[in-house]
Amino acid sequence: MFTRRTFLTASGGIVFAGGLLLAGDAPRSAGAVLLPSPSGGDDTAALNAALRAGAGGLVRGPRGAHYQVSAPLVVHSGTTVIMSGCRVTLVAGSACNLLTNAAVAAGGRDRDITVVGGTWVRAHGVGGTGPDLHSLRWRRVDGLALKGLAVETASDKYAISLGDVTDATVARIRFATHSDGVHIQGPAARTTISGIRGTTGDDTVAITPRDWQAYDDVWGPVTDTVIEDVNAASLAALVKVLGGSPETAALRTTVRGVTGLAGNNVIWVGDDTADWRTTGGRVDDLLVEGIAAATLPGRGGVLHVNGSAVGTVRVRGVRVEGPGRDQPQVRVAPLRPATVDALTVEDVDVEQLGPVPLVAVGPTATVRRLLLDGVTVAGTSAGTSAGASPSASIAQVAGVVDDLTVRAVSMAAAADSHLLDLPGWAADATVRRADLTDLRVVGGGLVTAIAGTHTLPRVDVANAITVGMAWLVDLNTRTDLHLSNVTMEETPGGVVNVRGHGAAVVHGSGLRSTPGSRGVAIAAGGSLVSYAPDLAVDVSELVRADGSRATNTNPRLSCGTGPVVCAGLTWQHVETGATY
Repeated sequence: MFTRRTFLTASGGIVFAGGLLLAGDAPRSAGAVLLPSPSGGDDTAALNAALRAGAGGLVRGPRGAHYQVSAPLVVHSGTTVIMSGCRVTLVAGSACNLLTNAAVAAGGRDRDITVVGGTWVRAHGVGGTGPDLHSLRWRRVDGLALKGLAVETASDKYAISLGDVTDATVARIRFATHSDGVHIQGPAARTTISGIRGTTGDDTVAITPRDWQAYDDVWGPVTDTVIEDVNAASLAALVKVLGGSPETAALRTTVRGVTGLAGNNVIWVGDDTADWRTTGGRVDDLLVEGIAAATLPGRGGVLHVNGSAVGTVRVRGVRVEGPGRDQPQVRVAPLRPATVDALTVEDVDVEQLGPVPLVAVGPTATVRRLLLDGVTVAGTSAGTSAGASPSASIAQVAGVVDDLTVRAVSMAAAADSHLLDLPGWAADATVRRADLTDLRVVGGGLVTAIAGTHTLPRVDVANAITVGMAWLVDLNTRTDLHLSNVTMEETPGGVVNVRGHGAAVVHGSGLRSTPGSRGVAIAAGGSLVSYAPDLAVDVSELVRADGSRATNTNPRLSCGTGPVVCAGLTWQHVETGATY
């Protein structure tokens, strides 16, 4: 029977708001176009005819329609497509994209394209090669909006692939995908991605200014990207920000409000060594905030930085709940020796820090400026003996940090925990200057650098209260230690334990320790000079240096107990004049 439906399908016609209109005759902006009803077979030709007819205007799918296609559906400039309540499936063997814009095949550029709603399905076994493996593929578009879509893929590559786009918005998307959710290739400028839900078999949101060779159809810098409100489960990262190759970069990226579960790291920054096109590009001016996502055990933390050209990274507002994790929450571990200009980690709340550092700088990394500000750790898990097994710390430096600042930290710690740890297994660990301010630490210590090959020339500690720790610092390095307003309560040890290769010089004032505590311990081969008049210690253990000061605690010395100063090689009591 020759019905109205078969007529429309055969002729490429569509139902128009005012009646029947042949697709080939439709004006570009004649009004709203209603897609034909599903044919029960291949709807590709009829749907593309409708999209051509509605080019420049509004195209709407009938609610409840389930379409099948075998070639890309093509959206034209100036078109809004509303597919709420519709389902479109790309069938097996099609070997192509499901939805694209006209410029993908025709060249040139498109503008002002909007797609709202619909469930877009890539069936198992669609196949294809290169960029045809992506499902929703958008290239050379200025002003793109994808809102309220559900995307399901049973195979192949990226669910939504953006490349060479400006002013793109991807919002309220639900994924059930085999590979990446949203994937951005350069050039791209002013992209906003928000309201991402569901599950992805690879990265949920990825920035790769250049991609692997098979998918590298466009490339360039990716700038001014905002990724927010992501709550998903990923078998890889929830958000990946790569720099691409040395000719490209990811600049001015904001990632905020990320929850859910990551298969490795919540945020991955830097390089992907699978292809030279994804290695060596610059990542700079990255802000990561409001992160409360978790990772699978043993797989990663909140932020993993492995790039060879990373500039400034700022992390703030991190919440880590539940039992202690077994991986650092922030790790800088370039694949080859590299420098990060600046890393800031602030406003961090950890319920239980496992026997690992909160922030780890690996042996291949140099960080010029590292700032840790506003960190609260409610508890830590103990390791074993120092240097032999992992222990909790706020910052572990196995590489190089030029300037480290740690401030406003509150930590309830196990006895082998520290704010700053230069681990014994990292022979060349270096912190050129450490400034620790406004601290309260219950248990544990402040600084440990136990290898004679470590470099730690200066440590400043100010406005600190410690309770129940063995030593404020444990050093095997040549270190100037500057103390100001430091209180040590219930300490069995005291200020500094100097190991056999260590040489410490203590400066400062306002030092208050537990009465009867030892003050310092100096191993054979080690040495300590004190210019801190409040340092309570047996001065016979100190190196005599002209002008050095301390408070002697050994009543057997002829100078007597109390404040002493060294004149030449003689200790002299400040009040009585008695000498030793």
